[in-house]
Amino acid sequence: TCMYSAVLFQGDHFNVEEFPHDQHDLKLKIGILAHRKQCSRWDSVVYQLGLATSDDSRGSTKVPYGLVVEHVTIPDFTYDPASLMFDFIPLYFGEQARDVCLQVHLPVHRISGHYDRSIMPMLALLNFIAVTCLTRNFDSATASTETILSIAFVQVGIRLTIDSHLPSVGYPIKMQKVLNHCFLLLCALVVESNFVFTLVTKFDWEIPETDRFDIAAAVAATLYNVYILLLYYVRKPEK
Repeated sequence: TCMYSAVLFQGDHFNVEEFPHDQHDLKLKIGILAHRKQCSRWDSVVYQLGLATSDDSRGSTKVPYGLVVEHVTIPDFTYDPASLMFDFIPLYFGEQARDVCLQVHLPVHRISGHYDRSIMPMLALLNFIAVTCLTRNFDSATASTETILSIAFVQVGIRLTIDSHLPSVGYPIKMQKVLNHCFLLLCALVVESNFVFTLVTKFDWEIPETDRFDIAAAVAATLYNVYILLLYYVRKPEK
C-alpha cells in the first residue's frame, strides 16, 4: 500500500552498435519516496528497507523475499532466469544519498535468429552469384555488369527493408556495416568487369589474356565475402 517509484532503463549506455547481437542490462529501481521523514508513516529509521526474512513472510511463501518475479516478457529479447539479481543501492536526493532503493538487474540478449539464418546467408549467396557472373563478361545479352547491377538492386531493396527495422542512432550499426561491405563488393566487381571490357575493346587485348584479371577478382571477392561473414558472426555473443 506504500507509494513507490519504478523506472525502467537500459543501463548507463544503451548502445546498439552490435545490432542484432547487442546485449543490455535492464534495471528496475523500486523505492519508497513518500512519508519517509521522521515520525511519518514510513519513518526510514523504523522501517528500514531490506530483504525480507522467513519471519517476515509468515509462511506465505517458501522464498523469503519481499519481491517475487514470476516471469519476464521482453519482445525480441531473451534472458537467463538465473541471471536475475536483487541489490539495495543508494537513493539520491540531489547530490546526497539519504535512503536506499531496491534494484532488480537483468541482462538480456537480442534474439537474432532471423538475421543469422535468413538475411546473412541470403546476402552471402547473392555475393557469390555476383562473383560467378564474371564468366559472362562478353555476353552481349546478359553481360556481367548488368547482372551484377541487378543483384545490387536486390540488395538495395533488402537494405531499405532492414533499415526500417534498425534503431535510429548517430553511429554505424554492425548490420549497416555488413550491408555497406556487400554493396562495395558488387561495385568493385562491376569496375573490374568494365576494366576488362575496356582492355579487350579499346586496347585489343585477347580474352585469354584478361582471364587472369577475372580469376584474381573472383578469388579476392570470395575472400572478401568470407571476411563479411566473419565480421558478422565472429563477435556474436553466446546466448
